[in-house]
Amino acid sequence: MIFDLHRFSKNLASHLLLALVLCGLSLSARGQSPGALSLLAGQAGAPPDQVDAPAWKTYSEAVQRNWQQYRREIGEPMQAWAAQQVPAFTDTVFYPFSGPDFSTVSQLFPKAKRYILVAMQAAERPIHLAELKPRAARQTLEVLTQAWGNYGQSGFFVTEYLDRYLHTNQVRIGASTFLGTFFQLKGLTVRSMVPISVNEQGEIEELDPRESQWRSVRFRLDRAGETVVVDYLRIDLSDKGLSGQPGHQKFVEQASSHPVLLKAASHLPQNAGFSIIAQHLVSRSPFIIQDETGIRYKQLQEQYNLTLFGKLERTHSAFGGYQRDLVKAFAENKDIRPLNFRVGYFKGGSYALILARRKG
Repeated sequence: MIFDLHRFSKNLASHLLLALVLCGLSLSARGQSPGALSLLAGQAGAPPDQVDAPAWKTYSEAVQRNWQQYRREIGEPMQAWAAQQVPAFTDTVFYPFSGPDFSTVSQLFPKAKRYILVAMQAAERPIHLAELKPRAARQTLEVLTQAWGNYGQSGFFVTEYLDRYLHTNQVRIGASTFLGTFFQLKGLTVRSMVPISVNEQGEIEELDPRESQWRSVRFRLDRAGETVVVDYLRIDLSDKGLSGQPGHQKFVEQASSHPVLLKAASHLPQNAGFSIIAQHLVSRSPFIIQDETGIRYKQLQEQYNLTLFGKLERTHSAFGGYQRDLVKAFAENKDIRPLNFRVGYFKGGSYALILARRKG
């Protein structure tokens, strides 16, 4: 929930509410409590008082069922594949067009110490179900139940739905709610979280936790005794967006020098309106994992040695005409490697990944 601090400072009741808000913000700066994240992950034994038992049971079972389905059918096979095919990068990984999909990037790059996720949805603060009013809690659980049902089957969050979760529910469900849930489900401990922004020099700055809006957020996690940083940034990656924000463009250029993941990206990197981000990635990244929605195949061929995995007979019907060179390569190449898990958009059972290693 977003608070305007000035509006709430006019009378005694507002001062009391403001004190509670500031207290909550202080706690948020140190880290979301394990109990709050256990609720989001459906792991708490009993629901908070304002949530009726049937609604909680439905939600808890949905999260656990869909998470187990995802792990069984996508997550664990993906992690096993990555252990054989992906170098063990230990520094920073860049995941543009990510949404809050921490699970995929952490499975493909399990040893990275920093993950940079960039998308258009605001981070907000992770929702604490025990602090919501009964009606808001019930509506929020309904929305989150639907969200996890979609993720369990497909392994990604639909952009249209993410926008709906943020704007049409009584409680603004931002990316950090899903990120916090992933951390809990994967057994990671949130040590701290703080709002962030990118300055004109392209550097990340940590902001005062009392900021009324958290567009971007930094999490510090504990992973088996080592510190891991997850930076989620709300950045418009279109040419228009980057050109209008020089600091954002500098940041993206710097981030592109790291290994990159592109998945379920709506074919935007192939669009003329996203040429800046595509060029930064191709000219700077040493290693790219992508499905068919990432960089154009011909553009990758010029700079990278490519290995194809899976099967691609056509792109999703919503993106007809994209990646024809890649479809042709899958049809003609005799050295296509197998892929035993779903990745990206449903295309009649055909799924593809490309590993791109920079030449030289």
